[in-house]
Amino acid sequence: MKKRYQFVHFFLHDMKFKHKFMITHLFLVLVPTLFVLIFLYGRLSHIITTNTIASEQALVSQTASTLEATVNQIEMAMNTILSNPLLSKSLYSESLYASLSRESEQTDAKELYGNINAVLEQDFITAIRIYLPGEPDVVEKYDFPDTIAFCDSITGSYWHGIFDGSPKTSALYCPGFYLTDAEIDSLGSLAYICKLNQIVSPEGEYCYIAIYFSADYLQDILLRNLTKNSGMYYLINSRNSVVTSSDLRLAGTYFMRYESIPDVIGSRQEFSTVKILEENLYMGYRDIGPTDWRLVSAIPVKDVIADSRKVLLSTLAGYLVFLAMAGGTALLFSQSIARRLSLVVEKMNEQSSLSPVRFKGEADRDEIGQLVYHYNLMVDRIHQLMTEQREIAEKLKVSEANALQAQINPHFLYNMLDMINWLALDGKQKEVSLAVQTLSKFYKLTLSKKNIMIPIGKELQHVELYVRLQNMRYEDKISFIIDVPDDILDHEIPKLVLQPIVENSIQHGIFEKESMEGTIVIMAWMEEGDIIFVISDDGVGIRPEKLPHILTGEGQGGGSNIGIYNTHLRLQLLYNDKYGLHYESVYGEGTEVTIRIPADSS
Repeated sequence: MKKRYQFVHFFLHDMKFKHKFMITHLFLVLVPTLFVLIFLYGRLSHIITTNTIASEQALVSQTASTLEATVNQIEMAMNTILSNPLLSKSLYSESLYASLSRESEQTDAKELYGNINAVLEQDFITAIRIYLPGEPDVVEKYDFPDTIAFCDSITGSYWHGIFDGSPKTSALYCPGFYLTDAEIDSLGSLAYICKLNQIVSPEGEYCYIAIYFSADYLQDILLRNLTKNSGMYYLINSRNSVVTSSDLRLAGTYFMRYESIPDVIGSRQEFSTVKILEENLYMGYRDIGPTDWRLVSAIPVKDVIADSRKVLLSTLAGYLVFLAMAGGTALLFSQSIARRLSLVVEKMNEQSSLSPVRFKGEADRDEIGQLVYHYNLMVDRIHQLMTEQREIAEKLKVSEANALQAQINPHFLYNMLDMINWLALDGKQKEVSLAVQTLSKFYKLTLSKKNIMIPIGKELQHVELYVRLQNMRYEDKISFIIDVPDDILDHEIPKLVLQPIVENSIQHGIFEKESMEGTIVIMAWMEEGDIIFVISDDGVGIRPEKLPHILTGEGQGGGSNIGIYNTHLRLQLLYNDKYGLHYESVYGEGTEVTIRIPADSS
């Protein structure tokens, strides 16, 4: 619930206006369309399935009609041959061969030969054979020896066995395995065979007429009308033999016994759902008259569903195109309204941490134009205030730095005057004169009415003069070493940064030693755009409990510690908290002070 509230709040209050506007338009346009699409999906799937089945029913009927037309042609060809007087006479009382030897029969024989040649002109009929009982020599007198054959050559065939075993059978459509290998190789893969009961040998052997035709021709008929890549047709006869099929493998998979087809599938005019080997199929069939064949059509349900999905995917693709168009239109419309407002907001976001920039477009007089106009007025005022603020901050920074420096200068002067006083009390007039000259030179270099910065080379001279003054007082007990590269000397540093640290090293480090002797070393180098100073001494160091407070101003009792704190504070005021002093000390061994200032301060 909380997340939902957060989303609603984000949409109403935080989301960009152009996105909110576009989403609102898309919602109003697309949600009803999507609802209608979902609502119609079931109906659409049912319509596609119904249309597919109706289309397949029409194709099965068309295929069956084509097969029946082909069978009728074969029947007509057979009737044409059987109508010849030579084959229609009863020859029970005398030998057929004697009849063929008569001159009066020559005309009928020639007519029979002409009929056979006419039938053979049809493309799908590959051969015709008249199988006669016995082996008479008289047949050689006729002009069609290739058409006449003898029953001895087909006695072992399956179809001859059917005729022998079923005396009432007078005609038979034979699938390929009914024929002998010799028949298939030289005559044809299928045959329509009729038994001529009126022509019989004395031994009881009948005459047969066989019209051979191509199974490929029937298969082409099936394939021409096949629209489903994974669906199929097959022809089956009453003896459960597959005559031909569009796919022999699938014919074996989807095989159904001839006598069970009407019970399982039902009406010949409808397709029914049948389950074979755990696969759901739409199946239909047609009887092919005047044969005992049945044409069976099998279509996997998954293929019909796949077609439905294809249509649905096509619809979805169109919907997505419409979505893209609607989204683009909504985006253009929202941008046309919110473009200037978005530009103002984006520019304000970009400039949130920088100086704001004026906008063009003040000539517009609508609400957004007025917003731009007042925004530009605000930018002008901000620029004016920023300029005034920079000037005030600069003056304040200089003022604070000068105030801190003013605290350091009297302190340093007090120490120097105290030293000169001691020299005068000791009657060292020459030293007093030299000290006064050195002190005068020191302040001549240090004091400036305007600029609080000084070259590093000058600052090092100040420190050197200060150490020289201290050595005048304490008989050269301080060794002072400067190790600073020449390329750093021209960079600038705030005045009186190094001197308070050196003074602290002398007063609280070296002079706290019993010998009151020691060495101070100043080193410097460039590091990542900054200048690093390290001032080290071999004095007594700083007690651990005092070290954390030396730069905080806490517990400062006066003296040079005030100068250290003020120096650190000045650097952070002039730059930022990254810069300033850092103290490290080992009590009894010495102290090391690190100073970091920006190199681009020159």
